[in-house]
Amino acid sequence: MFESFVYNKIENENLILRKLLESVPAGEHLTRIQILNSSLSDFSKNYLLYEFNEKGENEEFIQKISKSNKLYFNYTIRPKWTLQTFLFNNFESRPPTEIVKKLNLFTFYSFYTEAVKDFITDNFQIFITKGEVTSIIDHTNEAIHKKLTVDINNAKIKNFFLQIFLLKYDSESNYNLESTIPFSFIGIFLEDKSFIDLEKKFSIIKGLNSETEISLKDIIKVLTDKYNTPEKQEVTPPVQSPESKVIEKPEIKKDQKKAEMEKVSLKPEDKNDEIILSDKKKSEIKIPEVKKPAEIKSGKELNNTTDNIYSEQLIEADKKKASVPETEESKIKSEVKGSYLNDLFDEKQLEKILSKVYKSDKKEKEKSFFKLSNFKTWAEASKHLKEVFKTNNVNLYNKDIISFVNILNDYYKNRE
Repeated sequence: MFESFVYNKIENENLILRKLLESVPAGEHLTRIQILNSSLSDFSKNYLLYEFNEKGENEEFIQKISKSNKLYFNYTIRPKWTLQTFLFNNFESRPPTEIVKKLNLFTFYSFYTEAVKDFITDNFQIFITKGEVTSIIDHTNEAIHKKLTVDINNAKIKNFFLQIFLLKYDSESNYNLESTIPFSFIGIFLEDKSFIDLEKKFSIIKGLNSETEISLKDIIKVLTDKYNTPEKQEVTPPVQSPESKVIEKPEIKKDQKKAEMEKVSLKPEDKNDEIILSDKKKSEIKIPEVKKPAEIKSGKELNNTTDNIYSEQLIEADKKKASVPETEESKIKSEVKGSYLNDLFDEKQLEKILSKVYKSDKKEKEKSFFKLSNFKTWAEASKHLKEVFKTNNVNLYNKDIISFVNILNDYYKNRE
């Protein structure tokens, strides 16, 4: 079921793309303007432009259409899981600029993307962690849940499920009370938000299973507690052969939903480009309290809605330095210790680091690298870097700074 939705969409967009590619004169390449003016979906346009290669071959664009639609489907059905996976890949933290660039791909569920962007804007950070983003999404879901359970109405419910129905109906004008969607889509969507109480309400529908088509009208009745199944209307199920399966429970089992989702799974060549439909969850990491995003405004999508940064060794070294003049031997030790970090970078990188991070002050750079070499975790190192960056007015968005931080981040992650 899931695979048919995804692959039908991929096939339709591939037809559009092939015609577009055929219109490109021999010896020339597809341009950004041609992509923008095409009849491809907005999501696919964004994805192609996000990964645009001016000299890209036709087959590259075709492969990206497949990746784009899988990402679109995942984000529609499981936005929280998809953002965690796509934004961070296999990392626990990423530079804010990278996160914002990826967030710009998503054209709906802006209450998530804008909340994360606001957090990045309000907080001076070298990296943003997966835990912080997860917390932001959870706080946002709490606000959504409140809107769906307090003074709930038909319009709120209709707009809450809009994107799910658009998987099938394409246009909002085709979406009405009689529109139907497989219940598995609804179940996974609610489960992703941890709206277990709302998901359980659907158990009132007799014989409900993953492939059952459920109408918007019945969804509204269930969530407003107006759905009823009088005994007189119950139908006695027909006698089935021993080989046939009988549904004993109205609820959908998680294993069943997992199996359905995994039908669409393909091993990606690059996990950063393609989402795998899998229900495997990593253990939640403990994170500091983060600022709650502002209360979700009613709109189209809902209502149409001083930790010590020094190691013990460094503290002792500072104590000695305060009482004993620095000897040539201690200078050598310091330089040797810090030189381990120098080995992480090539000569050109070190020149840029010295210039852009330490304002060409070699002594300051050596002292900083010595401190960094004593830290055992990225958390300790990042605190020190944050102080250096603030003091020296370092441009966090410069590509050389991002590269410098990424290399150090990988170094400490491998040590932990």
